[in-house]
Amino acid sequence: MTLAVAECFGRAAACYDQNATLQRRAADRLLDHAHPHTDPQSRWLDLGTGTGYVARGLKAPQVLALDLAEPMLKQARVQGSETVVCGDITRLPIQTGAVDGITANLALQWCNPLSATFSELARATRPGGKLLATLPLAHTFPELQPLVASGALACNRFSTLTQLSEALHGSGWSEFRLHAFTEVVHFESVRALLAHFKATGAHHSQSRQAGLRGRAWWQQLNQQLSQYADDQGYPLTWELVLVEATR
Repeated sequence: MTLAVAECFGRAAACYDQNATLQRRAADRLLDHAHPHTDPQSRWLDLGTGTGYVARGLKAPQVLALDLAEPMLKQARVQGSETVVCGDITRLPIQTGAVDGITANLALQWCNPLSATFSELARATRPGGKLLATLPLAHTFPELQPLVASGALACNRFSTLTQLSEALHGSGWSEFRLHAFTEVVHFESVRALLAHFKATGAHHSQSRQAGLRGRAWWQQLNQQLSQYADDQGYPLTWELVLVEATR
C-alpha cells in the first residue's frame, strides 16, 4: 500500500464506520470462515484493519491489528482494539512464522505485485496456518464501466480469478480456494454513491481526475447511473472473492 492511499484512508477514519456497509458485509463473510480455525492458543494478524471490525470479531486470544493509516488505528483503539501497529502489508514488521492466521478484508488490492505480497504473508505465517482475505474482482462496478472506458471516471483495475490463482501459486501457500460472491449496495442518490468512495477512503484513483468534474461530467454521470435506478435507489455492484489458503 502506498502512502498516498494510506492518506486517503486516514482522512476517512472519522466517518468510515457510518459508510462501510459493503465492507462490513464482506467482513462478516470472512469472519464466518475464520471462526472454525481459531482456538484458545491461536495468534492472528488482521491486515488493513481500518477501525478494527474484523480484529474485534476474531475469536482468538491474541489479535494484532495492522494498518498504515494512523487515524484508522486511533479509531480502532477507541473502539476496543488494544494491540495495534502501524505498518505496511508488503513489509510486515513481525518475525517469520509468528502468527497462526492472517485476515485481510478488502485490503490486498492496494498491494502490488500481489504475488510478492502473498509470499510476505506466507513468511509471517506458521506451517499449517491460514490466510483469509477478501478482494474485489475484475468487473466490479459494472454500472460505472462505460464511464471508465470513456475516461470520464477513473477506477482501479482489479484482478481476475485466474490472475489471483497465478499470484498464489508458488507464493508459499500449500493449497488455496477462491470463493467468488456478489454484493450490491443501494444509494439514495448519485451524489451519495460518489460520496461513499471518499467516506470510506477508496477514492484515490478518482481524485486524480478532479479537474474534469464540470457540469457536463456531472450530467454524463447522472445519465449513466439513472439507467440502473430502481425502487431501492442507485445500485453499485461489487464482484468479490474470498481467498482461503493454507500455509
